Amino acid sequence: MINKPFKIFKSSAGSGKTYTLSKNYIRIALKSKFHFKKILAVTFTNKAAEEMKIRILDMIESVSNGENKDLIIEFSKYYKLSPEEIILRAKSLKTNILHNYSYFSVTTIDTFFYSIIQSFTRELKFRGKYNIEMDIDYVIDEVVDIFLASVKSGTHLSKWLIQFSKEKIILGKDFMINQELKKMIKNLFSEDLKSLIDDIPEDGYIDIIKKLKEDVQKIIKAFENKVISLANEMYNIMIDNGYDVEDFNFKKSGIAGYIKKTANGMINYPGSRVLKCNENSESWVNKNHESFHEILLFINKNLSSKLSDLVEIFENEYFKFNSSIEIRSNLYTYGIVGELQKFVRHYRDDNEVILISDISELLYEVIKDEKIPFIFEKVGNNFNHFLIDEFQDTSHFQWKNFKSLISESLASGNENIIVGDIKQSIYRWRGSDSQIMDSNIIKDINSDLTSVINLNTNWRSSEELINFNNYVFCSLPTFFDGKIKSRLERIYNDDIRQKITDDMLGKGYVEVVFKGKDDTRLESARDYTISTIKKIEDKGYNAGDIGIIVRNNKDARLIAEILIEESLKESNYNFNHVSADALDIKNSPVVNFFISVFNYFSNFKDRIALSEILHFYFRFILNSTDNTHYSLSNEDKLNLLPKDFSLNISKISRLPIYDLVEELVRIFNLNK
Repeated sequence: MINKPFKIFKSSAGSGKTYTLSKNYIRIALKSKFHFKKILAVTFTNKAAEEMKIRILDMIESVSNGENKDLIIEFSKYYKLSPEEIILRAKSLKTNILHNYSYFSVTTIDTFFYSIIQSFTRELKFRGKYNIEMDIDYVIDEVVDIFLASVKSGTHLSKWLIQFSKEKIILGKDFMINQELKKMIKNLFSEDLKSLIDDIPEDGYIDIIKKLKEDVQKIIKAFENKVISLANEMYNIMIDNGYDVEDFNFKKSGIAGYIKKTANGMINYPGSRVLKCNENSESWVNKNHESFHEILLFINKNLSSKLSDLVEIFENEYFKFNSSIEIRSNLYTYGIVGELQKFVRHYRDDNEVILISDISELLYEVIKDEKIPFIFEKVGNNFNHFLIDEFQDTSHFQWKNFKSLISESLASGNENIIVGDIKQSIYRWRGSDSQIMDSNIIKDINSDLTSVINLNTNWRSSEELINFNNYVFCSLPTFFDGKIKSRLERIYNDDIRQKITDDMLGKGYVEVVFKGKDDTRLESARDYTISTIKKIEDKGYNAGDIGIIVRNNKDARLIAEILIEESLKESNYNFNHVSADALDIKNSPVVNFFISVFNYFSNFKDRIALSEILHFYFRFILNSTDNTHYSLSNEDKLNLLPKDFSLNISKISRLPIYDLVEELVRIFNLNK
């Protein structure tokens, strides 16, 4: 048995995660002729799985032909075999994989889990064969449509929906609840809610909601009465003794203002100024006030103890009061979510589908009651080794499933490997939790079987970039206190400090710039982006060497527009670019121009379509930033367009579509 068969590789970006996993796959596979059949390597996307397969095959090829001498020597030492024997084994491995490719198990987590579920349809009480539904958004749209079509007037559900809409209006949100319903269903697919789903009854919402409403209303009313009554008493004492809000420190925004607002029913947790007054009565009054000592004496005699009582009420009861407010605000959501859950169940059954979000949970239902060897017997493959890539993106259900499989494997002395970097966790929207890799895994697997290896050499990045990242990540804990600091120290410490390869020494450049507030941010981004591109190209780099990363798609479109505008003005520099948005046909100004023309030809009174046509003409044909045309009448707008268009609209609009487009290209010079 291997000394510590469970290996955890922690690696930052560029440190060779995929290489490490591929190398260890080959090392384990070289054990015997068909040992690769007993290895399962998993990752999160089909693309990543395909890349890993290619990487493994390429590395086997390089070993089998004697090129990769480092790997040959490493495997030779591990198996205590000659380099020639390792080469022979690699050749045999390559041949066996190619002749038995279906047993070359490098796949996604979902695909592997689904293969097991397919073998247990009877145990899971499925009727017939279920298909897997990948498009969750499509399912959500379908369920919402079916749900809304089923709502009948006068029912409790319709009343809940009406009340829900009213609350959205009060909060200043759109009363159309389609999007809110879609968010609710999306939450039903999250692992956080799945763990509570059994607590949601299928029926009986009416009585539960009624009772819950009564309970929270009592809590809210009792707290409000207690706080408002005490604040009223304090405010009346101030007024009866000839004092006003203006006599106290910070006036309306200070302690007296807070008491007055609370007495009028505006309940908020005491802020720092109020709490400071509770600690020291001198904070009630400005020390330069002419009656400072007189007012201070009055406060200590009449108000200090009452303020302490008020603060104590908040400290002891505000959490319960605030929770009750939140429950009351979402009271009808409880019933609506329960109904939506029923419709999701019906959709699954009626369409005979398994949602991609259900797979991990369903597999757990199988694994928790069955012996692992029996599961593999039904699946038709018996894995002894599990290699998991990008482990930081594993969810709790996924880890529960793998924990059972890995524990069984480790009990037989087999080697298992996980690779990941919690700094790169990007699947939180699918329930992933980086804490699994950070701490849970150490608790769940016997530490005597576990070894943690940090991959510290960055093979990809330059010296300056690595030094910058080392400084940022290792400095993070110093900005926090308490539990947050202790967790960050566990994650971001010297263990993650990356080393630099010799060929990257002295290379790279990092510049951090904080420019512009919201109102000037776009202008700052424009100036900085353009000047930086020019500076880089002046140093001899090509446009293809430059990558621009932004926070969201909106910013990506703005940057793309800036580059397009600059390319029209500047001929000495290359601002041509490729992006997902740039390649998206709906973002093409010319395509949108044609759509606007078609809309206008369908309805000549369409002011918006005509405005869009004119906007395109001014901005992209005339290169003008003049926006005064928006306020003009339709007739005046038409007069600003090319005469060949405005005087011949009736004739152009009746042309066949191909001829119509060709005529528009000619009139607006779109072929230039």
